[in-house]
This record gives sequence, structure tokens and C-alpha cells, in this order.
Amino acid sequence: MRVETSTVHRLGSLQSFQQQLAQRLQHAQQSEGSAKSYLACATGRQRWLFDLAHTEEILSGEQPTLVPFTRHWYLGLVSHRGQLIGVIDLEGFAGVDPKPWQQSDRLLILSSALPVRCAIRVTQMIGVIDQAHLNPAYFNPKVSIAAATRWAPHSFTHADGSHYLSVDLMTLIALPSFLDIAQYQA
Repeated sequence: MRVETSTVHRLGSLQSFQQQLAQRLQHAQQSEGSAKSYLACATGRQRWLFDLAHTEEILSGEQPTLVPFTRHWYLGLVSHRGQLIGVIDLEGFAGVDPKPWQQSDRLLILSSALPVRCAIRVTQMIGVIDQAHLNPAYFNPKVSIAAATRWAPHSFTHADGSHYLSVDLMTLIALPSFLDIAQYQA
């Protein structure tokens, strides 16, 4: 069996990124007095910040199994370490039509400590960003798709000029609209 060198390099890069993420998460949990860290990723049009303490793992290349009669933003289920995990298209939940699944898409598995077990579909992993490199920004409707939502209340500009919305996962997973994935047919 021949394995492409670029595939091996990507897998090595993903494993290295996951190891670095695990180390940063462990360090953040051990030093509560330090600056808050976020995992930055993109979901297509939007860049998001997830509290590093609420993230667990990044999976590559696993397309969710569709679940019939669910909302367009609920992409389906994946089996991860013996558990079924629902996969969410965050932009779809924010009201944007979701794009078809791409082979390069990844799953951001959220922490098992959260009350709802799920994953977020991401199109690009950007990396870990410390709060010290972020400046509060005012909402710009041309930049953001999730304006004034309760679950993405803060907008930031990174030192490199990129724009992010921070996701309040506790607020998001408590919303009745997030928990109601059924698409009823009349």
C-alpha cells in the first residue's frame, strides 16, 4: 500500500498540532491565574474563538453519518471513542446555508465536561491564541455573520488584523433552538 508523502506530512502536522493543543490545555488548566487561551478556527466565512478549556480534540477526515429529519445545521453523528457525537455546522445554526462536506473539513470535539456532547465542523484550524493578543472590536455587519447573538457575544481583532467572534459554549448548548435538532415534516 502506497501512502502519499503529503498525506503523511498532513497527518504528522495534525498529530503535532493535537499534541500542542493537549499541552496548552493542560497548562491552562494548571495555571488558572494566567491569561485565557482560545482555540481559533474558521468555519468557512467566519473565524471563531473557543475557550481552550472547553475543547478536547480535533478529528480529521471523518464525515458524519446523516440523520434523517434533522435541521440543516445538524450534520449527523460520528462515533468517537465508543460514543456517538452530534456534529454541528455553526454557520448553519447562525442562519447561513451550510456548504457541502469537504474532505479537508475537521471536527472540533468539545469537552466531555460540557452538559451536551457534540462537535463543531471547522474548515480551518488556525491555532491557539492568548487573550493578550486580542483587542475588543465593535460589531461590523460586513465582517460577521452571527451579530448580536447571545452565544457569540464578543468580537475581537487579533494583533495580525484578523477578526474573530468568541463562542460562549455554555450559552449555546443551553439554547432550546440548539437542543431541538428535529426537522418536522407536515
